[in-house]
Order: sequence, then C-alpha cells, then structure tokens
Amino acid sequence: MSACCQVPSAHPLVAVTGLLLSLSACTSAETPPRAAPPSEPEPDRALVAWADSVCTQVASLDGLITEAGKEIEPYHVSSVVGEALATLSELDPSGIASADAYVEALTGRLERLRDDLPDDGEGSAASRVGEKLTDLGPQEPELVALTETTPELAVSVHLAPGCSPLHPPPSMSTEATRALMEWANTMCVTLTTLTDQPAPIDPLFEDSRFAQFEPYHLASYLDEVRGVVTHVRESVAAMAETGLDVADSYRAELLTALGQAVEDLPGDHGPFHYHDLPAAEVREEAKRAHGVVEELAQRPAPSDVARRHPGLAAAHDLAPRCQPSAPPSPDPLPAAKDGTNVAACADGRCQIEISDPVDVTVAGARFTVAVSEGRLWLAQDSGFIQLRGPGTARFGHSGGTTVFSVVASDDTTAVVDVTTE
Repeated sequence: MSACCQVPSAHPLVAVTGLLLSLSACTSAETPPRAAPPSEPEPDRALVAWADSVCTQVASLDGLITEAGKEIEPYHVSSVVGEALATLSELDPSGIASADAYVEALTGRLERLRDDLPDDGEGSAASRVGEKLTDLGPQEPELVALTETTPELAVSVHLAPGCSPLHPPPSMSTEATRALMEWANTMCVTLTTLTDQPAPIDPLFEDSRFAQFEPYHLASYLDEVRGVVTHVRESVAAMAETGLDVADSYRAELLTALGQAVEDLPGDHGPFHYHDLPAAEVREEAKRAHGVVEELAQRPAPSDVARRHPGLAAAHDLAPRCQPSAPPSPDPLPAAKDGTNVAACADGRCQIEISDPVDVTVAGARFTVAVSEGRLWLAQDSGFIQLRGPGTARFGHSGGTTVFSVVASDDTTAVVDVTTE
C-alpha cells in the first residue's frame, strides 16, 4: 500500500471509515476513469439520398469512360454529362465539407468537359471525346476514398441503393441492411410508378379545345401501359431475397399480381391499331386497363409492411424513394409575377398561375393551358403536351418558339414561365 493509503490508529469504526475513504481517494488518484466507447455513426436519410444521387451519376460517368476506347458519339456524352450536371446542381449540401468539396470539384470538371465536347462524332471527333473522358478519370475510386476518412458519410454510402457496397462494410448503428434498403426502395418506386399513372379519361377532354386530342392520348396510353407494368415487374423480379419472411412474402405476392396484370392488359398492338377502332370502344378499353393498374396500386403499401419488422422499418425510413414516417408539409407555391393575368404574355414573356383551362396568346400564337391531377396541359393547333412536375415544353410557330417552363406545381395549380425564342 502506498503512503497515501495508510490510516492512523483510531477508533475501529473511524479507522475503517477512514480506510475506505482513503482507498476511494487513492483509487481515483491513481486510476483515471475509463473513457466511454465511441458511438457508432448512424445513417442519415438526407445523406443517404445525397449519396444515392451522387453514386448514380458517378456510375453513369464511369460507364462513359469504359466506352471511351470504342466509337462514342459526342451527343451521347453530352446527354450523360448534362444529366449529371443537372442532378448535382439540385443537390442540397451534405453538410460534410469534404463531400461538398468533391461535388463542387466534379461539377467544375464536368462543365469544362461539356464546353470542350466537339459538335459531331465523325472521325477524329469521336477520338477527342475519348481523350476528354480519359482526362476526367474514374470517379468511383475517388468517392470510395472519401468515405475512408469520413465515417458519417461511409454508413450512408454503404446503404444507398445507387452506391456499390463498401468492403469491408462500415460499423453503424442501425437495423437497416443493404438488402432491406433495396427492398424498401424498389417497393416504394413500384408503388409510386403505379399510383402516378394518370387516369386516361379526364374531364378536360370534354372541353372542345382539348377534345380533338383525346383519341391520340388514349391510343398512347394503351400502347404504353403494358410496358410500364412489365418494367415494374422486371425490377421487382431482379431483387434478391432478403431472408426476412415478411418482406419476401410481400415481394412474391406482388410478383404474382404483376404477372397477372401484364396478361390482363392490352397486347402490344402499336398506337395506330387504336386509331381504326370506334372512339367508344377505345374509351372502354382504356378504362379497363386503368382499372387493372388501380387494382395493383391498392395493394398494402410498403410502409404498412415495413412496420412489421424493426429492420424493415429503419430501411423504409432511410430509403431515398420512400416517404419518411412524417413527411414534411409541401411548400406553398410561389406567387407568379403576373398572377393570373394571361394578357401579360402577349409580348412573349410572362410568369403566370394556371389552374382551369385558359387561352394564352404569346407573340401572336394562341395556346390553351390547364392543370389536371398535377399535370400541366398545353395545346396549340395540332400540338399537345402534358408535363408533370418541373419540365419544359416547346412549340414552334410562325412567330418563333414559345417555351413553357413549370416553376412549381401541385395537384390543381402550376406557376409557369413563358418565353419566346
């Protein structure tokens, strides 16, 4: 015993008490308290979505580099690079300095690549495109290297469905796994795809200004709907089993229902097949087809299934294509600069709010514009376009080209920029 632990003789009770106090003091002086083990990083929904977007674009860019040794068309490169730039520009900052610096640097390199691309793919032009892509270099190794020094990023990258899994997997505090994340993301995409299919019969077609476009719209719907459901079925079939009965049973039942729906939907006739049929017959066929899709969409939602298992629930709350348990309230639409005053568009430039059908004259050309079920309808002479969410439509006419760009929209209203080129 060290000197500091010796207790002078005294009454036995006092001596024992003093000894205990001295031992306690001596222990605290000689043995520092053990540090608590560091907590494992938790994945973050926003960061998983960030990683998913970045990884998806990185994979597309690295695919271009793989093609660089072959004949590669500049327009194809331009399209992929343009999509990557658009996605990266819309990303919210991750809040991790090194990750945001990577995106900023990649954006700069892609902008230079876009500006240096030749105009055509003939001869040496294709070769120069290959050289530019080689200069860009593979991006996935850079992203993986970034995760090695950023544990809070690594867990989200590892779980993001669009990213390759990290080896070895990072330590993390969650019951979600890669397999469960893939299940949740794919099932939520499936539900969104099915519920977003518009009803082919819309009251707006009763408006004489849109009525002439109904036969083409119905023919297009009937030609495409089988392909949509087939694509969804292929995505679900390509998933690996999770090993979790509640998830795998749901997938198996959905696959059976999707397979039956493909059989029940119209065959691959081509759109011109329906132009030769009576309008009433085409309408009934479109209603029947939409009923098949609606029945699929009314199956139990992935969120309901996810609640039956904690790991599945955690994956659902993290998956980029799923709605979180408490989705944020949608932001109100911005005020249109010209309100509902469509007359402001006469000079070829305006920003207006659209809801019910209205005629808009732009630089001498007249258009009919409306919103139904979250889609902006645009009609002019023989041209008809529908837009859902942010998007742009162009109409050429004798006065030039009129461009309609959706600034923001909800189910019944859209704020639209109108310009003339």
